Amino acid sequence: MEIVGTSSTDKYIMDQSDEVSLDINELANSLREQLKIKKAFSQACCIYRVPERLRKLNEKAYTPRVVSIGPLHHGKENLKAMEDHKIMYLQQFLEQNLLVSVEDLVYVIKENETALRDCYAETISLSRKDFATMILLDAVFIIMVLLNTKYLSGYYESRRSDHIFYRPFKIVDVMFDMCLLENQLPFFILQKLFELSSVASNPENCTLTELTCWLLTVPWSDWVKEDSWKIIDSSGVLHFVDFLRKCQQPKEQRFPAKDALFDSPTATELHQSGIKFKNSKKGSLLDITFSNGILEIPQLKIDDTTEILFRNLQAFEQCHLGNDNFVSNYITFISCLVRAPNDVEVLARKGNLKNMLNSDEAVSNLLYNLDQENIVTAGGFLSGIGEDLKSYCTKRRHKWMATFKQVYFNNPWTGISVFAATFLLILTVIQTVCSIIQLP
Repeated sequence: MEIVGTSSTDKYIMDQSDEVSLDINELANSLREQLKIKKAFSQACCIYRVPERLRKLNEKAYTPRVVSIGPLHHGKENLKAMEDHKIMYLQQFLEQNLLVSVEDLVYVIKENETALRDCYAETISLSRKDFATMILLDAVFIIMVLLNTKYLSGYYESRRSDHIFYRPFKIVDVMFDMCLLENQLPFFILQKLFELSSVASNPENCTLTELTCWLLTVPWSDWVKEDSWKIIDSSGVLHFVDFLRKCQQPKEQRFPAKDALFDSPTATELHQSGIKFKNSKKGSLLDITFSNGILEIPQLKIDDTTEILFRNLQAFEQCHLGNDNFVSNYITFISCLVRAPNDVEVLARKGNLKNMLNSDEAVSNLLYNLDQENIVTAGGFLSGIGEDLKSYCTKRRHKWMATFKQVYFNNPWTGISVFAATFLLILTVIQTVCSIIQLP
């Protein structure tokens, strides 16, 4: 019998075929494992990592200083010191609510685990046990901070050992950390756990929405009014950043006749064109109007906390809300008005800006930086006012009248001098005309 051998070429082809088959199987198995771990996109998603193009502008504005809330910064070494404090707050919560057990709290978390995970824009790799523990401790921590902020006297007897509230600068850092986009818990889980407390069962006490409003007025009293909670439907609140945004929902929106990107002359140019600035006392800082040459802008206070607030609201709008980005449009509007220190001076003199920084230049630089990587939609909120302002400034008679008033009537004595000179000129003309008439 003849034995047919296998050539080296045939053997190479067979080995290559086996290798390809092995690679396909390994890849398929790997993908199946990843599909088990990774979750599909959920419409409940509302908590995001800040995009890198925004983060690089000022990373500190998005990064927690003392406490991690939620999974995105959980376990970071510089934030671990607060973990013991969370345990202490859980103990206090249970002591003040004797009818509530740890099992009750864990049950609520377990019942809502899927909904909680769906709120985050990325897969959370924590085990079910670690995830539930983190959510429970963080949620109770937030509730206790809210209660301690509201009831600073006479509610918790053990507060003297509380290093957060007896070290004033620590509570300020905690408040800021609780308002960062990457440092959020879904509001609904706070509501569910809060409802188990004795505070919630007493109709004379505040609701969670009221407590949240009370807390947020501490760092941002101009942005969050004491009665802001009255206009907010708690069932629609996603988290604290969303709560902050809802506090300034504009009542009026002036849209342009066509879908145009926002553009406006600067405050100095508007002033030179005769536009009058008025500090209106409307409910929202974003309720801006322009009519009959008068631009009404509620006063905006700019201090060291302004950037943190605006950057996190801006990031939330870009990640979550699409075209409904009225805060981003407001940032663009103000930054268009303020391009230089002299623009800050104009608005501050008219009461539309309150400068709490060290110079006008610091304010103009801050607003310029906030407008970098800002996204506004064509034809969006305030674009119509921008069109009206440009149209007003293009009419020469407005600029001429403004120049005449600002040069010749900028103070009472100058005005009197101009009036007197004009009166003398008229008398001289009359006298000359009379003299001519009397000639033979």
